[in-house]
Amino acid sequence: MATATNVMELECSQCGKKFDAEIEQHLCTCGKPLLVRYDLKNAAAPSRWRMYRSAFRTLWRYREVLPPGEPVTLGEGMTPLVPAARLGPSMGFATSLRKRRRPEPDGSFKARGMTAAVTRAKQLGAKILAAPTAGNAGGALAAYAAAAGIPAVIVMRRILRRLM
Repeated sequence: MATATNVMELECSQCGKKFDAEIEQHLCTCGKPLLVRYDLKNAAAPSRWRMYRSAFRTLWRYREVLPPGEPVTLGEGMTPLVPAARLGPSMGFATSLRKRRRPEPDGSFKARGMTAAVTRAKQLGAKILAAPTAGNAGGALAAYAAAAGIPAVIVMRRILRRLM
């Protein structure tokens, strides 16, 4: 299901240079990562939020600020809040809650970012995905790349040290 997007452009996180968001790009010419800039005024329209929030029970309920198109999803998001019985009183609060990550498909918070990244990469026609990792990001990339049918290369630092 293709949807409209509120993505306006990409912007360098260091120098502020602007880039076309419709072209697959990775880094600025200065070597720094690119940030996605959204039309948040349009994305915040109350009727849109009501519609999407009621329709989806995953992270994709916020599709107004996620990549357009058919999502590559494994059911991420909607992790429950559970009581943290001792934490609240120890800090002077009557109650407190904590977010439980175990319902995430890979057991990691990295699933949320990876669903968006792989969805966009697939939409832009990426042929292979790659990432350096210490563990969680690599696991999430492997899961979402497999779901998208795109090969992935995952490089871990400890392995690099042994190869060099």
